[in-house]
Amino acid sequence: MTQPQSLAPLYPAEPAAPRLVARKPAAERPPAEPLSVHIGHCRSVLVYLRQQGVDPASLFAASVLQRIEQGDTVAAFPLEDFHALLDAAQARLADPGLSLKASEFVQIWEGGALGFTLMTSPSISEVGTLLVRFQRLFHNVYRLKATIDERHFALRLLPTGETTSARLAHLLMGAWAWRARWLTGEPGLRFDASFEGAPLADAAAYERSFGGHISFHSPVTALQGAADYLALPVRQHDPGVNGMLRNQVETELERLDGESAGLLIKLRRRLRDRLGNEALTLEALAADLDMAPRTLQGRLEDLGLTYRALLDGVRDTKAKQYLAEPQRSLTDIALALGFANQSAFQHAFKRWSGLSPGQWRRQHLGR
Repeated sequence: MTQPQSLAPLYPAEPAAPRLVARKPAAERPPAEPLSVHIGHCRSVLVYLRQQGVDPASLFAASVLQRIEQGDTVAAFPLEDFHALLDAAQARLADPGLSLKASEFVQIWEGGALGFTLMTSPSISEVGTLLVRFQRLFHNVYRLKATIDERHFALRLLPTGETTSARLAHLLMGAWAWRARWLTGEPGLRFDASFEGAPLADAAAYERSFGGHISFHSPVTALQGAADYLALPVRQHDPGVNGMLRNQVETELERLDGESAGLLIKLRRRLRDRLGNEALTLEALAADLDMAPRTLQGRLEDLGLTYRALLDGVRDTKAKQYLAEPQRSLTDIALALGFANQSAFQHAFKRWSGLSPGQWRRQHLGR
């Protein structure tokens, strides 16, 4: 496998497009959503304290520990309380790099339905796609943007507002690296990392967490790995369980998105109507909604979604409905989904599910 190198090639300078935006007066704007992190991130801090021989009960009230350790897997923890938790733990250990070191103990199954969806995905590529799509279920401080070229992929943290958290960024990026190794059973995976601020931990902690080149005071906060990592299979892949869980996390995200859920429902309906009959392009979909393509792309990015991921999701769901009908041939299904031929459909379906259409049909229909 090739090893990660500089992050620079994936982030060429982009000229800002001039935009005129009529801003509402502050009194007319809806209140900002409170910033929060997933309860599992807080649990990793407690686990790290115990690893260092510190009983969390000596630092935190019983009510705080109960809130963290017995909270539901979808529970959110206010960002300011997360910072207070880190402050107390760092003071006790005299370790400003604690958030990076605690990242090793973020347990993927504590992410609830999303965590188990990641665990049963076919490949690291799909894990990355799910992280970008559903990152908001883990926190709402950053959104996640993925980029890829022939040699590298990168996951970049972009603030959702004016507030950032260097310590949360360290914990998130460290957790991605550790979990990628655990999911694949490849402990030697190395990643480059760049941070917009100064280092929080000593060099040994960064080397242990990432293993690659580390840069600070960078224009981006991002994790980068070799592109061939994306093809690595996830050890616990289970297509049936994965599909069921993915429906659950879709429902949870739509609940959080509120008004945005209506947009997603409308977009999926329009795409389903277009399958096999009309152009399946971003431009065509935007025209259906009387929206500029760039505006639609921005709305999708705000939801942690790309047009391709949206179309893939609609096609994947519809494909499985068609495959459950034994009389339908794979060629007919391919054309009904808007693919040029059966080969293109088979390639795409295996990327979505980790199985060929024939394998999926035999597994679910017993034929």
